Amino acid sequence: MNVSRGRAAWIFCLALIVGVLSYAVGVGSLLGQRAEASVLDASDFTVHPPAPLSLISTPSVIISLIAIALIAWWSSGFLRALTMVCAAAIAIVASQLLKQDLLVRPDLFELDATNSFPSGHMTVVAARVAGRIWAVPRASAPLVALFGSSLLGVVAWQLLEYGWHRPSDVLGALALALMTFSLAAIVVRRSRLSSVTSRSRALSAVHIIMMIIITISGTLVTIGGIVLSVAAGWVQSDELLLKGAQLALVGASVLVTRLFLAVRP
Repeated sequence: MNVSRGRAAWIFCLALIVGVLSYAVGVGSLLGQRAEASVLDASDFTVHPPAPLSLISTPSVIISLIAIALIAWWSSGFLRALTMVCAAAIAIVASQLLKQDLLVRPDLFELDATNSFPSGHMTVVAARVAGRIWAVPRASAPLVALFGSSLLGVVAWQLLEYGWHRPSDVLGALALALMTFSLAAIVVRRSRLSSVTSRSRALSAVHIIMMIIITISGTLVTIGGIVLSVAAGWVQSDELLLKGAQLALVGASVLVTRLFLAVRP
């Protein structure tokens, strides 16, 4: 196994662990269910959220994936385009199967709620961001990742702010998308995928700075959200818990985008 496949393998394992823990703690434990119920209680639920959450629909997803596939085909060949579309489709379909058929939300206290783990909306957005990072030429990927991290962070914030999902749903969706694209990077031969872009292996200093900014900012925001969530539990504030969860998931979204870039063949 080469270095790139080895990196994709450990990122896959990391995403799997995060996904399993998010389900076990957020969905399968009494403490997690109570905490996430508090987050939902503090949210400002609406069926008409603003963009970009309001723009997520089946037609928009199909059009977006077709556009990304065409860019990938033009910049790196048919194999990369096919791999990207398959990885995104598998993540989206797996999200629906897990949520509707395979996973359940046990009734651990007086809460009548169907399972919503993992979030289909977050899976769609994460898969599209990963697809864009894979589709463009290697020299452009860090810049795309920078904008993609912002989009993921905004959607993560909105899903909690407007009461569409619980924190574990969003984290599980991020883990699922990362697992899918990591697995694609392991299975498909790197030499063929990168045949067109192998000339531009060395990233410029500007791109390296971008990746450092993404990593550091994502880590700091995640830690800040966790600290705020712990403080919210201490003072028993649902509103503070919501803000802490939002911050933590924004940071997690940024870090996942960085990992999408790391597994890019």
